Amino acid sequence: MNAVNDLFWPIHQAEVSSPEWTEGLLARVSKVLSREPRLIRLPDSPLVFVGDTHGDWEATKSLLRKYWDSPTTFVFLGDYVDRGPNQVENINLLFELKCQTPERLILLRGNHETRSINERYGFYSEVKERVGGLTEAYASSFRELPLAAVSKHQGIFAVHGGIAEDLDYIEEINDLPREEEPENTVTFQLLWNDPKEKIQGFKQNCRGGGSRLFGRDVTEKFLEENHLNLIVRAHEVFEQGYQEFFGGLVISLFSCRHYRRPIEGKVLHIDGDGGQQLVSV
Repeated sequence: MNAVNDLFWPIHQAEVSSPEWTEGLLARVSKVLSREPRLIRLPDSPLVFVGDTHGDWEATKSLLRKYWDSPTTFVFLGDYVDRGPNQVENINLLFELKCQTPERLILLRGNHETRSINERYGFYSEVKERVGGLTEAYASSFRELPLAAVSKHQGIFAVHGGIAEDLDYIEEINDLPREEEPENTVTFQLLWNDPKEKIQGFKQNCRGGGSRLFGRDVTEKFLEENHLNLIVRAHEVFEQGYQEFFGGLVISLFSCRHYRRPIEGKVLHIDGDGGQQLVSV
């Protein structure tokens, strides 16, 4: 197992702002990601789930160092870019580690790994300033990111946003298309939906665009039909870095420590026996 400091080498060099190095990285990672299914099957190992990081490169490095030398699989739940201070470093670090250790690092897609969102919230501006005209290459790599992950051993479904209205069984995720701009309704809702207490079924979400809120009843049905017991997701900001919904059936994580205000970022560590521990970043 390589020491994590050795794996950080490109990010400590001038190459991180080199268009040539970044272009090669994006080509390499796109090939790695294109071989993965839309639904990742997680190994029977300890797991660390990481919520939105939004350019918080220091937080990403800190948690990688914390767990790298243990037999841990990292599951990042999306939203690596936009709004934060080190967006290029954050995504390039994760992409480089993905190329070197693809089985240890699972990178799911978030709603901010989308062209239209990147144009609005800062990532494309940083890309143009730091590494030249590689916005198309980033968009192509984001298209290849898987949409969800599942640990059957520990009964966990991981996704950026939430369950989708027209998704009954998780295996259907593997049939979803790879799109730069998510137009498929199920894909869009996996990235954008939010849990909501005290509602039934699916309701309109103030985020718009066809996103939905989902209640406890449909969450219980989804978990029961797929023989699962927990959904781990991200997508929402909580000052304490996490929030539980529906009596613990859903855990929402936010791992960025500065998102227009100080956040006590959290990750979720799950040991081999299924024990849960929320850990500050």
